Amino acid sequence: MMYVIKWNDKEEWNTQVHSFKDWDVYFLCEYAVSLMLHGDGFPYLFLFEDSKMRMAYVMMLNDLSNEDAFKKTFEEGKYLDLTTPYGYGGPLVEGEYNKNSILKFVKEMELYCRKNNIVSQFFRFAPWMNNQSVLEGACKKILLKKTIYMDTRYDVDIMRNMDTKNRNMVRKALKNGVYVVQDQGRYLNEFIDIYTETMERDKADRYYFFNKDYYEFLIREMPENVRFFYAYMNGKMISCAIILYSDRYAHYHLSGMRTDSRQYGSMNLLLFEAAKWAQENGKELLHLGGGVEGEDSLYRFKKQFNKYGQLNYWIGSNIFISEKFNELVEKRKKLDAKWNDQNNLMIKYRG
Repeated sequence: MMYVIKWNDKEEWNTQVHSFKDWDVYFLCEYAVSLMLHGDGFPYLFLFEDSKMRMAYVMMLNDLSNEDAFKKTFEEGKYLDLTTPYGYGGPLVEGEYNKNSILKFVKEMELYCRKNNIVSQFFRFAPWMNNQSVLEGACKKILLKKTIYMDTRYDVDIMRNMDTKNRNMVRKALKNGVYVVQDQGRYLNEFIDIYTETMERDKADRYYFFNKDYYEFLIREMPENVRFFYAYMNGKMISCAIILYSDRYAHYHLSGMRTDSRQYGSMNLLLFEAAKWAQENGKELLHLGGGVEGEDSLYRFKKQFNKYGQLNYWIGSNIFISEKFNELVEKRKKLDAKWNDQNNLMIKYRG
């Protein structure tokens, strides 16, 4: 049987999430709500249970009439879709995995979505969980790129897993007098200033500029899942990062660095210290994520932190109402003459 929990029932949502041994911070109600505040739609937890297995995953419900691409050319509620919240997700699963249960879930999910005008769903699977395998045959999947993790189990030598250049950068930072401190967001204003400077320097999409309410919500509502790290030199903060964490896993979430301080190795030291913190606090790994596109400079920077730390990052999708999916593609064509309808995105109308 499939059932749904909305974002306004936080207690039941998190009770269900915590009942899975592999739960992680990305599945918590508060994390999803933080992205609702960012304009990413409305959070829902989808659950399925039968005599063999249990499964749960988080999705943001979006009304496409509110999307800039469609310029309110149709009424609210006519075309909706589901997307994994920013970061990672996919299914949590317990019990005996079996194809019959998965197919039963897919049938119930399709009936629910067709009834509620939900055209499609898009998954960002969790590389460290390898959970795309759970939906084998139940959705279309693509191996998008690689991500990197740092092994922080208690008996692992973190420094030894780093490549020689990175170890030297950590030593250089220490020689330059760089030091790292951490807290739960006391220096938020300075963090935002450095992060914004970094996004502007990198010409990042406007999506990646978060307002202060977003950060304050994380600090207030997720004090046991959010940690701020700051690197200082000569009494001045020169780089910073937010680490999200659960009982078992830690994640490199957002970060920034002063433009005039990139040569000092502060981010190398900061991430090394974050990994040590994760290890000291019983986390199995610190997931760094990947690059923007394939094995770019950001990916290569992260790979320096674990020579053996590559993971596969998969995405997936379902189209529940093909006729409405095609209508949305045609609407995009009419509204934007420059739009490329031959894009390779899984959810083509969002291209």
